[in-house]
Amino acid sequence: MKKYVVASTLALTLSVGLATSPKTEASSTTKYYFKQYKTVRKYKHGIKAIFGYRLPQLKGNSAAIKKINKSLRKNYTGELKQKKELFKFAKWDSKHVGTHITYDDIVKPRATYNKNGVISFRYDHDYNIGGSGTYFIGSWTYSLKTGKQLTVFDVAEGDEYSIVSQLYEGAVELGADDEYLNTTYPSKMNYTLKGGKVYVYPRIDAADNRKYFVISSRYK
Repeated sequence: MKKYVVASTLALTLSVGLATSPKTEASSTTKYYFKQYKTVRKYKHGIKAIFGYRLPQLKGNSAAIKKINKSLRKNYTGELKQKKELFKFAKWDSKHVGTHITYDDIVKPRATYNKNGVISFRYDHDYNIGGSGTYFIGSWTYSLKTGKQLTVFDVAEGDEYSIVSQLYEGAVELGADDEYLNTTYPSKMNYTLKGGKVYVYPRIDAADNRKYFVISSRYK
């Protein structure tokens, strides 16, 4: 199984042209804050819909900071499309089906790492439409020097081959099957930096959105 994983995933890595990770930047941190957005709407028959989003923004005027803030705002504006769907379904349900149901779309990020020229945010996302809910963990990690959003290959310890092996072997231990391994690019896996480690959330399926494994980080 491990031979198959390494061979297939290495091919995926090469196919997307991942570059060698950059060297660790000089020690630096940044200040940040959160903009809180919340909308609550109530409908007939006890139906309620809640949209909540904590938008992180970094303080400063450098080109890198501006680039990061723009990227973070883009994530927020993308979620506004889901907000429209949330209220649309709640309104429809209040007229046709439900009673005393709460719909919600709530994104709560927090910084897990902020030094060595890198900032990493983990966010918890609850999305519930009339009982059909989902929860998953996502992440955003950026270089404070360039403003670039970093992949796991930029922060994990080791070369590309060893990182790919660790990623998919970790996913297999959490239950990943051949279909997952053949369709998931390692560079797209969610991860957060914390305590000198990389916490990887492979999102194998809806039931495993909270599961993670840990690999070594270049940023201590």
